Amino acid sequence: MKIAQAFDRGPFPPPPPSFNMADYVMQAGRQSPDKIALDILGTEQWCFGALERAVLGVATGFLETGLTAGDRILLRLGNTVDFPIAFLAALAVDLVPVPTSVQLTQAEITPLCRIVQPKLILADEGVALPDYDAPVLRANALRTLRRRPAARYRLGDPNRLGYIIFTSGTSGTAQAVAHAHRAVWARQMMFDDWYGLTAEDRMLHAGAFNWTYTLGTGLIDPWTCGATALIAPNGTSSKELMSLAHAARASIFAAAPGVFRQMLKGPVSAMPHLRHALSAGEKLPEKTRDNWEAYTGTSILEAFGMSECSTFLSASPGSSDLVPQKGRHIALEAQTQAIAVHRSDPGLMLGYYNSGSVSLPLKGEWFVTADTAHASDTGAFT
Repeated sequence: MKIAQAFDRGPFPPPPPSFNMADYVMQAGRQSPDKIALDILGTEQWCFGALERAVLGVATGFLETGLTAGDRILLRLGNTVDFPIAFLAALAVDLVPVPTSVQLTQAEITPLCRIVQPKLILADEGVALPDYDAPVLRANALRTLRRRPAARYRLGDPNRLGYIIFTSGTSGTAQAVAHAHRAVWARQMMFDDWYGLTAEDRMLHAGAFNWTYTLGTGLIDPWTCGATALIAPNGTSSKELMSLAHAARASIFAAAPGVFRQMLKGPVSAMPHLRHALSAGEKLPEKTRDNWEAYTGTSILEAFGMSECSTFLSASPGSSDLVPQKGRHIALEAQTQAIAVHRSDPGLMLGYYNSGSVSLPLKGEWFVTADTAHASDTGAFT
């Protein structure tokens, strides 16, 4: 591959040789088991100790169904705490969770299901199921597993398959992205270079539990730091989020650009606890950024990423420039000006999964994204 310009932020320390993603996420919370890990505002609270007990109980329940390491579990779960508990429970015992949107119809979910060939399907009532021969465990039965004895985390090679997510399909057919357990280790690069996240933070995410942006930024990362994750209850409108953030003493607020636009259409409430906001999912319009800063006195830190490598370009506290995070090795392809990620990046996917096989398409040492829209906005390349 011909490189127009490269930016190497230095090597990132590797994960421990014996590693488990769920165990790593829960470690910080063990220091303060009674601290609130999750607050579904006004409806439900979970402390770190109770959250880990639920995760490990559900993990035991999965094993008792006869599942073995490497088996895939298709998640057809809605906007409830069942989703992250099931996701982490699968990872805890080397099962492979596969989150999917509950908006998909049977005709849409069936071909995706055939790609990953799950041994178990977790589903809320009323959610479309694939035309596929696998047992289905409903959400009510899933919740009873929380009371099972705690499983033991299965540690192993951090490069082994951890979870699978599907691309949005905006550039064609949706693809199954296979990530290793180490993917969560790489998310540390965001803590300073995007979030400014500490254990004292209260992170409010405007998205639903079962959106991967919420799962990573709104839940997994706060829990990894020992911080509190805040989630708006079902039915909360964008216009209600400002007053909700103030009442919840949110120090960081995360949303997609469209949410910020809707919030600014209504009365702007004071948010004295808020340090800054985070935006990802699509490009943030300058007008939205400017209006937010004028009305709230806080900045929006934008980030760019993709299903294959999460977010790797971002603004950070104190700087609005969109640059590669420390530890990243990024380049521009000369011909297309598309952003490329070096194969050594610990957050890069294992490859695309299809019926048991994993392939990583590379141009030399690089994985080239389809995105050129952010290249001109990236301070490292201008």
